[in-house]
Amino acid sequence: MIEYEKKGFFNIHTLLNKDSANISNSDNNHVYSQLISGNCSSPMFSYLLNMNKQNLNDYKSIMFYNESNLASLINEAREMEELIDGSTVFLSKANKKIKMHFSKTLEQRHSTRSFVFENMDFSIFSNIMHFSFGISSRKLNFNDVQSTTRYYSSGGGLYPLNIDKVDAKSFFIGDNIDTQNMNFCVFFEYSINRNYVKYGELSLLNTFVELGGMSHNFDLVCHSMHYSTCPIAGFNKSSVEKFLFLDGINDHIVFTNICGKE
Repeated sequence: MIEYEKKGFFNIHTLLNKDSANISNSDNNHVYSQLISGNCSSPMFSYLLNMNKQNLNDYKSIMFYNESNLASLINEAREMEELIDGSTVFLSKANKKIKMHFSKTLEQRHSTRSFVFENMDFSIFSNIMHFSFGISSRKLNFNDVQSTTRYYSSGGGLYPLNIDKVDAKSFFIGDNIDTQNMNFCVFFEYSINRNYVKYGELSLLNTFVELGGMSHNFDLVCHSMHYSTCPIAGFNKSSVEKFLFLDGINDHIVFTNICGKE
């Protein structure tokens, strides 16, 4: 019998539903035919069918954000959102330049789930965090407002995704991920209120596009510093959110990536 949890297909929070419209042939090939025929529903398919549907309030919100230059004002004051207390970890400010040639990084980048144990120097960790997700030294002016930007693109410049560094080993199912030897993993936290007010039902699409860019940026930066990564979609969502004190309503963990020495 196949152990699906160890294969990474399911975790303890996965919900399995039988399709009443396709009881006798319950595999994805037949379910797909039922979806296209309109005989059964799928949240994913429904989202795609309505992806280009926008209400008047969406247009009003988008125009308001654009005309008021609100994203630039938010980014200008982004540092004021930082909460500094005894648990705050400050990254090294001495960021080294990435020396590996970009074409070589692209050629050699690959995913791996097996690592060898090696302590990561804190300066390397700081460089990875800075160049993957940090604020660029570049300043842009929008209608006399000086705005900071990051090393990846974001819909409307709203940056609805935050990064949480976690060392816990109990958030993945099975033994096919080398949590024992990996250096660290990052979880991507999506805050709905950051971009829904502007984009409405297009927010999730924009967020997933941004998520892909962030995760791939992380892959490339890690590899350029001679570390390997693996993007992972299967994790204990509610356990991670509880660990990070997220409400699981407005703030959600939507993806993760691990890093280690291969």
